[in-house]
Amino acid sequence: MTPIDAGLLGADQWLAGLDTPAWLVEPGGATVVLGNAAAADCLGLPAQDLVGRPAQSLLPGLEDEAFWAEVRLGHAGQLVSDIRMPRAGAADQHYQRRIVPLGAPAGAYLVTLTDRTAAQVAEQEREALLSELRATLEAAADGILVTDTRGVISAFNRRFASLWSLPEAALAERNDAAVLGWMQQSVADGPAYQARLDDIQAQLLLCATDTLTLRDGSVLQRHTEPQWSAGRPIGRVYSFRQVQRGRAMPEAGAGLRGVDERLSWPDRPGFLHHLDQAVAQAQDEGCPLSVLCVEFDRQALFGLDGEGQARAMSELAEGLQAQVRESHVLARLGAGRFGLLLRQSGEVGAEQLARRLVASAVTGQRGLLATTGLKLHVGVAVHPQAGVCADDLLRHAEQALEAARLQPRAHWHVHQLVRQPQPESRRQQRLERAVREGLVSPSFRIHFQPRVDARTGAVQSVEALLRWHDPEDGLLLPAQFLGLAERAGVMGGLDDWALEHALRQAGRWAQRHRMPALTVNVSGSTLCQPAYARRVAALLQASGWPARQLELDFTELALQRDPDAALWNLQALQRLGVRLVLEHWGQGDCAVGLLRRFPLSAVKLDRSLVRATPRQGPEGEQARGLMRSLVSLAHAHQMEALATGVENESQRDFVQSLGCSGWQGLLAWPALDARAVERSVLQRVFEAEPAPAMPRVANG
Repeated sequence: MTPIDAGLLGADQWLAGLDTPAWLVEPGGATVVLGNAAAADCLGLPAQDLVGRPAQSLLPGLEDEAFWAEVRLGHAGQLVSDIRMPRAGAADQHYQRRIVPLGAPAGAYLVTLTDRTAAQVAEQEREALLSELRATLEAAADGILVTDTRGVISAFNRRFASLWSLPEAALAERNDAAVLGWMQQSVADGPAYQARLDDIQAQLLLCATDTLTLRDGSVLQRHTEPQWSAGRPIGRVYSFRQVQRGRAMPEAGAGLRGVDERLSWPDRPGFLHHLDQAVAQAQDEGCPLSVLCVEFDRQALFGLDGEGQARAMSELAEGLQAQVRESHVLARLGAGRFGLLLRQSGEVGAEQLARRLVASAVTGQRGLLATTGLKLHVGVAVHPQAGVCADDLLRHAEQALEAARLQPRAHWHVHQLVRQPQPESRRQQRLERAVREGLVSPSFRIHFQPRVDARTGAVQSVEALLRWHDPEDGLLLPAQFLGLAERAGVMGGLDDWALEHALRQAGRWAQRHRMPALTVNVSGSTLCQPAYARRVAALLQASGWPARQLELDFTELALQRDPDAALWNLQALQRLGVRLVLEHWGQGDCAVGLLRRFPLSAVKLDRSLVRATPRQGPEGEQARGLMRSLVSLAHAHQMEALATGVENESQRDFVQSLGCSGWQGLLAWPALDARAVERSVLQRVFEAEPAPAMPRVANG
């Protein structure tokens, strides 16, 4: 029976009959009006002292504070979550807390606690065992595959997936037949591999070591032993170790494959070998990689006699060598065609080198073409935009070279991967399915781009940027799928997933490094949801990440979608201590009223303005004048001004001269995966500085 329909008459007897802690809260002031003895005992308070207490004081926390604030405003629904209550001199108690409204509209809210301490202890023990097993597997230098006696896969580690280049679909679906079939197709002799595997499976107690040659030329050593439990074999463990990587490097020496006779540089097979290794390193470390194909006028070269060709080739080689760093790899790919492998160099660096080569060929600088006067063309391909393997990168660089050769004069061209256009409805269906099937799959990823403090040069913040790996279109940037997510109504799930995983990753970093702030983007549809501020509070509390170290970025359109709902959420987030940043400032209407109405901490100037500042003429002057006005406007409202899209030193100097407190862009760092951030940003920037005390992060 529900007593609220008849007021609170008889509610005390009704509560007393419950065997769990329970109390009633009136919504107007969010104070306790009734409670049972179990609640008083659980909370450690005399029964008479429960009445009249603020509801948020009984179970203090950010989540409760946000919920009861919504109750007082008449916006709250219900709340179900797990909480932990400390006990002096004893282990913490774990409860499931449930708050539900009684009546419509709610005349009161019923709060109940269900003891989950025993279940939580058992769950933690089980999770500790699983975590230890996972850590052991992932810490192994070898690839590990575990199967049961029937050959069904029970576990494998990332190294195994990497060695066998397993496709993401097989990893996400955990399809045993697909994984095992992929392995058989990957070896050079599939039938012999399968026959040996069947023989191993048929002998439960067999221990064996074999050598496997894969189609790409890599060689693996496989060792297998039975898995034991309670004195009997319950499965089999396979370990794989790489003996030889990818394409085998031909032996060096004149006249042998792999080395050009005339220049003693790598030839095409040798260049592909170096490129194989560079691609593997780039994938492991998250660093950029570019390939250039440089070709001189073949017809003019063929017109020279033997001695003239040798002299011209020597001159070309010396000229190319003078233009590149020692860490780059130079190769001869054909009569007048050369390959350049640029490690640690993205599209900007590759374009700069291509432009410099073309310019030096025209002017005869630094010995390049000083006497031959040959025409030069350059094709550029960048990893991973133009391919994720050596063959694709070289093929696309040569395709770009062919495009450059269509020009009558010396020219360079960057390969752009052209995909067949697809109806947006098909991509939207795949996106909806990816979200519906769960965001735990590797389809969604987060990359991070650091922001630099304009005064000190230190890392000021790390911005989390969502990526989606579409099974048909590959890795997509937010601009390519967030519009679809908005139309499909799944933006809230993506926003919550990105915030939760960014907080979790930042928490792991904080245990080892001094951490800057964390910046996460939020969409307009999510910002206007009534319970958004409460969800942020719950995620902050669960992760242990300090609210003052979190920035949330949103656009003018997000604020204009539902201004009242957005204002309520932003005010609640500000009370938590979260920094609120208006991004793409200068791209939209730049409504001054937004700065006055909403509790903003900073504005972030749009990259289109920053890119236009170095230009000469009216367009550049207009961009510079608008940026001065926008920064002055922000400072007048006691807000910081930040800049995005800074790609060169002149842009950096200009935004700093305006008084921008921070900037981000390719001049500092591109967007990096988590491993690259820790290695290239956190360790490099902070390893020499003593780390201040940071809160330990739960669930990290």
